[in-house]
Amino acid sequence: MLWKKGPQRVLTIWDEIVVKLRVSRRDFLKKIGIGGGVLLASPYMREWHPQVAEAVSLAESSKIVVAKNGTPEQNVEKILEMLGGISNLFGVEDVVVIKPNAQWWNQGCPNLAALKKLVELVLERPGGFHGEVIVAENCHRGSSPQENPESAWGHDFDRNSDVPGIKNLGELCSLLKTTYGDQFTTYHWIDVRFGGKRVYGPGDEDGYVYCDGTGGVPLIKYDNGATGGDYRETIMTYPIFTSDRGTVVDLKNGIWEGGTYTGQPLKFINLAALNNHGDYTGITSAIKNYLGVSDLSGGADPYDGGRLIGNYYNFHSFPFNKWAAGPVPGMLGGEVGTYLETIRKAFLNITTAEWIGLTSRTELPVGHTRMILASTDPVALDYFVGKYVMFPRSGNWRHNPEDPQSPFRQYLQKCSELGAGTIDENSMVVYQYDFRKVGIDLKIREFKAGIASEQEVKDMIQEYMETP
Repeated sequence: MLWKKGPQRVLTIWDEIVVKLRVSRRDFLKKIGIGGGVLLASPYMREWHPQVAEAVSLAESSKIVVAKNGTPEQNVEKILEMLGGISNLFGVEDVVVIKPNAQWWNQGCPNLAALKKLVELVLERPGGFHGEVIVAENCHRGSSPQENPESAWGHDFDRNSDVPGIKNLGELCSLLKTTYGDQFTTYHWIDVRFGGKRVYGPGDEDGYVYCDGTGGVPLIKYDNGATGGDYRETIMTYPIFTSDRGTVVDLKNGIWEGGTYTGQPLKFINLAALNNHGDYTGITSAIKNYLGVSDLSGGADPYDGGRLIGNYYNFHSFPFNKWAAGPVPGMLGGEVGTYLETIRKAFLNITTAEWIGLTSRTELPVGHTRMILASTDPVALDYFVGKYVMFPRSGNWRHNPEDPQSPFRQYLQKCSELGAGTIDENSMVVYQYDFRKVGIDLKIREFKAGIASEQEVKDMIQEYMETP
């Protein structure tokens, strides 16, 4: 396991100043994250320092980057910088599909300022950008979710917008549309039961493909391994949709034009929030966000509808008994793991943990954690945010990815078993950039150079230690 705390000269300076200022070394180091604290308690943490400028390769999928204590815009820009920078992550002609959680508002939705900055960074890519960005989501709120006041699209936020004058996701996307024209599209995937179309390929209209083995579509299914009345199976579904530019996107197979797949790069960004999601699920973040990609026609109750078609359950009625645990633990991870291995795995998973819902997706209590995290491994990312971000603040055992009885652990484990990611911390390396810690580091350097006073350093340290 690779682990280092950063350049030793930084630690030496901090150790010296802690002694000189008579601040408790234990308290100071614990607060700033060296040798303790909520985040750096993980023995798998590296520091990412601007003077080192080490880009984190995407080649090894279980690397996690964390930016904290900046603004949402600063945090999202920093994680992309840590991953190599916008110009390296995205090409000139990419079609970038960003999928947020949009069923709920406030902390139930990704931070709006972070989403806005992500879109801006891609569309204003250094070196030029001739592709497009599509914000797409199925919030399962009927045929016109953009008009539904009970979704992030139409419900005003009390917190987690952080964009002046913008009260909800619909307003943000309207602003982005005005700014970027046909390079930006908002698209609502609609369940077939609400008027969406069932289609068989990109030559048809926009709609959902059901992988049930009919109409030339392969059978891609997953079952829970139970017997008798507890046996259930589900199939994969995925959307085909058209951007405002007229680009036809087949989420499984790519960009379609003139009767063929073009090979134009399609990059899918799984943009998640972080919240409690009830006793039967535990946590909503990167893995569960895929339920907003699939068609949930039939409804949530396996005993009252619950079927997509025939005897195939949808992605909610398959693992759960409506709002309770289903007959076999971990099946959310089983279905999503199958999806990731057979339909599409996100190019990048981003969790915007600016605010996190400790008991609710919309209501108090909340944690103002001021973090954004990213990884190509959604299982590792969820494991990490559960163990080091959510669980220490909520104290809810259902949020603990190490508790074998936790529904969160159960679905992460099943997803991992299918090859979609890891829950083995020995396979994870986490890089963190803390804007406040960097400020302390710079102030200490100024003190060493005779530019800053001892009191200025003390004041900055004290402010950091008093901030949750």
